[in-house]
Amino acid sequence: MTVRQISITEFKAHCTEEIRAVEKGDLLLELTRHGKTVAVLGKPVPKPIAPFLGAGKGTATLNESYDPHAPAFDEDDWEMNH
Repeated sequence: MTVRQISITEFKAHCTEEIRAVEKGDLLLELTRHGKTVAVLGKPVPKPIAPFLGAGKGTATLNESYDPHAPAFDEDDWEMNH
C-alpha cells in the first residue's frame, strides 16, 4: 500500500480520482494543511453483503389448504411416557 501526503487544496482538485484509488486499496492518503497532517483517508468501507435472514422473503407461498390455526400434529401421533 502506498502512503502519500497531499494538501487539502490538491485533494479538492482531484478528489474523485484519489477516492477511487483509496477504494481499490492501493493508497493511503494523508491530507495536510500547511504541511501538517490533519486527516488520513485510506480505509475503504467493505461492500455490504446480503443479509441471510430474510434473503428469501417473498420467494415461497403456502398451500391453499394450509390452516395456521390447525394443530401441527394429531394427538394420536404422540406417545405418553408412564
